[in-house]
Amino acid sequence: MKNLHKIIALFVFIFITGILATVITVNTSLNKSEITTETVEIKKDTLYLLKAEKETV
Repeated sequence: MKNLHKIIALFVFIFITGILATVITVNTSLNKSEITTETVEIKKDTLYLLKAEKETV
């Protein structure tokens, strides 16, 4: 019976350690403040295509 308690305690310890490691990893990856801004440049040769697309929609 003592061995059963030791085995259950070991599994509970491993389970809690895994949860804590996962939470810390996810938290650090979410705290990264990399802001990426994507810009789209419209050139003069594509303006007629955009106007035609607006008319067809």
